[in-house]
Amino acid sequence: MRKALIYARVSTEEQNQKGMSIDTQTSTCKKWAKDNGYIVPADGVYKDEGKSATTMNRPALQELLLRCREDKTVEVVLVKETDRLARNTLDHLTIRFILQKAGVKLISANQPGIDDSPEGNFIDTVIAAANTLSSQLTGRKVSDNLVEKARAGYWPGVAPLGYLNVDNPKPTSVYDKKIIIPDPEKASYMTQAFRLYATGTYNGQALADHLYEGGLRSKTGGIIHDSVLFNCLKNKVYIGKIPWKGEIHQGHHEPLTDIDTFNRCQEVMSAHNQNASRRRKHNYLLRGFIYCANCNGRRMWGEKHTKPSGLVFEQYFCPKCKKGTYIDINRLEKQVEHIFDRDIEITKEYANEMVELAKKILAEFRDNTDADTQLLSNRKAKIEAAIREAEDNWLIYKKINQEQYQKIYNRYAKELEGIEGQLSNIRKDYGKALRSIQALMGLALNIGDTYKTADYELKRYYLGLFFGGGGFNVKNGKIIKLRLSDAIKPLIARGSVRVRLNWLPR
Repeated sequence: MRKALIYARVSTEEQNQKGMSIDTQTSTCKKWAKDNGYIVPADGVYKDEGKSATTMNRPALQELLLRCREDKTVEVVLVKETDRLARNTLDHLTIRFILQKAGVKLISANQPGIDDSPEGNFIDTVIAAANTLSSQLTGRKVSDNLVEKARAGYWPGVAPLGYLNVDNPKPTSVYDKKIIIPDPEKASYMTQAFRLYATGTYNGQALADHLYEGGLRSKTGGIIHDSVLFNCLKNKVYIGKIPWKGEIHQGHHEPLTDIDTFNRCQEVMSAHNQNASRRRKHNYLLRGFIYCANCNGRRMWGEKHTKPSGLVFEQYFCPKCKKGTYIDINRLEKQVEHIFDRDIEITKEYANEMVELAKKILAEFRDNTDADTQLLSNRKAKIEAAIREAEDNWLIYKKINQEQYQKIYNRYAKELEGIEGQLSNIRKDYGKALRSIQALMGLALNIGDTYKTADYELKRYYLGLFFGGGGFNVKNGKIIKLRLSDAIKPLIARGSVRVRLNWLPR
């Protein structure tokens, strides 16, 4: 008997529709084959489940086409209807051409008018075009439905990082049948990401590294790329909004951060872009804050030079002017230190406010530390339970051999080692937080002394607070002009902070 192959497909949306099932398509094609003297081999049914017909990139379809090219005994490919094969005219004609070149006929069991005659080819092309139109109309309808779902306050797409798509147990309309909820494994990491980035002490890569060390993983088990994190940090879905197709609607889902933290992240992101905050081999303190007064404010760079004698020079300079702009980094950084010591004053009233703020920050950090510690402890407990299960499967139930057990143990042991390291880092971070609170208290009491003794990251924070988006104009190795940040101007206006400028050259 002559040989026929069967191709069946359903998209995700069609899987539960009556008459669309894979079994229905297969049985219809098998009946046609039997009635017309064809045999379908046991391995002759190719199925793509949950696949769209708007692309040819389907595993079963590609296997079918390859077999048709290689197996010269195949005479016919059967489909229930041609829209199972493609919903794109070009793809449909391409598939048909491949089959014709292999000497294989395409037959639709429910569309008997399609054959290799001129009339049959014409009908086939018309039906393929109609399938394409139907697909496009459906796509437009789906797009419109997604917009309406967003307007109703429900996320219409794949859940963003930190959320999960789930079925709503108590839907009230067609729009809230599927909703997003916080992912119990990843939501806390996204909350932490906003909180950490808002401090201004993390760039994208450093934040990605920190979250990875804390246990956040991509779908493939790797690090979350910093570009993905930046997209998340800009996405208002995390403050309970639904941004969709240029519109923003109030959502019904649980936010993972508050509006103040979110807005602070946007400010930090903008400041980092202005200050070119990227990882460099040499992280000079004043990078992004100093500008050349000789050429209308071009940003100055920091650079390290080593003489043949081995003597090392580190200098700031203007990359455009170069000659005459070189200044020793310590000399210029001392000038900034003097500005904090001599020309910036915090009023007693505002100092008291900062003391209260320090109390609040300490309480919040303790809460976050407890949450992070609990998250890691839960992961540690799950892994230890998995190790015990592997031990039972090896020693008691004999489901795995020793080699398999050892592989499982090695993988989990490595992850346990990482968790212990992360718990150790949390303890270290807590110690750093205490020092930061101490520094904040010192800022309230004496900003000059505090800036002198602060570490690199804290100094960068103070620079950003007072001069972010502004900075220092430098000429002949001296600061001749200050430009204050927008953040500090309201404090100056209300008298909480005083900055003396009368020492500057007129």
